[in-house]
Amino acid sequence: MKNNKIPNPDFENVIPLLIGVWRRFHKLSGPSDVLQTREFRQVVELVQKLRLGLEESDKLVGEDYFQDSELLGAYLLYQWVIHYQQGLTLINEVPFTPKRVLDLCSGPGAFSFAALRLGAREVIAVDRNQKALEMAASICGRYGLPLAIRKHSVLKMPLPVEGKFDLIIVGHCLTELFPDTKAEWPKHQRDWINHLINMLTPHGQVLFVESSLKHANKRMLILRDQLVKEGIPIQAPCVWKGECVALQANSQCYAQRELEKPYLIKEIQRAAQINLGSLKMSYLIIRNPAAGWPQLPPLRLYRVISPPIDTQTGQRFFLCGIDGKKTLGSHLTKLPKEAAAFDYLKRGELISVEAVLEKQNNFDIVIGTRIKVESAVGKPLPEIETEYV
Repeated sequence: MKNNKIPNPDFENVIPLLIGVWRRFHKLSGPSDVLQTREFRQVVELVQKLRLGLEESDKLVGEDYFQDSELLGAYLLYQWVIHYQQGLTLINEVPFTPKRVLDLCSGPGAFSFAALRLGAREVIAVDRNQKALEMAASICGRYGLPLAIRKHSVLKMPLPVEGKFDLIIVGHCLTELFPDTKAEWPKHQRDWINHLINMLTPHGQVLFVESSLKHANKRMLILRDQLVKEGIPIQAPCVWKGECVALQANSQCYAQRELEKPYLIKEIQRAAQINLGSLKMSYLIIRNPAAGWPQLPPLRLYRVISPPIDTQTGQRFFLCGIDGKKTLGSHLTKLPKEAAAFDYLKRGELISVEAVLEKQNNFDIVIGTRIKVESAVGKPLPEIETEYV
């Protein structure tokens, strides 16, 4: 099993590269590492327009908004940076380095770029927008990474590619491809996913990424339940094989990771009044059914699914694991050494717990409790040794 660290996003080189591609795309002259005042103000307005159309309303959902070259350019200088970081942390959860990757609805290639930086040898980006694809190829090429592009509507099968893939990425497009305003959209979405599964290598995986917004998150949780019921194994984030406890409670369950903010992103957020301090996304990684569920060690494993919550008896975390949803906390004034990890737990980590005091769905740390981080944030599950070829 791989033990790769997530590479540094290298924004010192990536941001000037993005600005340079943006300038060439708009046929503008100017400095390669900074936007001029007028340019910056225009980008901020367009970023706000994109966010309004995709997150606060549905005006742009389902539209080929990248046909608007101004919106495409704004995406490149803001959302691309966010999605690239999502790609780095999520693709790294695949338990092997995927050599052959297919990036669907790729746009300007944020996830493609992340896959290449993580060691993929061949990445094919497919999108209906030729301008976005050319931008993706330019970004990767100028960084010294190879990217193949295909102009095609991903809803039309078969796709213009051959062979099998170790990883297929479906980033921020499911809700646009299959809007729930259309009749029988769940069936059409499920049939389409079946096509993707048939394109996987024996251990191949599909990564779905959506926003953390309530509607998109609920759709991801419903999809997760549907796939599990049909025998499709989950790689991440779930180790629980039953019905989603968040859905049953009508609550959200999404990932939260650290967000690195280069100067350009900080300034756009300040000017656009965007309050985003971390990466937040709904995601699901599924495996080829032929590979079966991950073979985990015989431990009581739980994913940390919340930040620390302040209660009358101290901080507690929500967990979701092999036997469903729990909370974890302590009444002790000083934790035993073996449970010291509790003070440093992060949302998204996979932990094992031993010898806790159980009260229904609540775990309390007592003398003798052991807590260990089995998989850090952005790392694969601790599978029993499996050969991936």
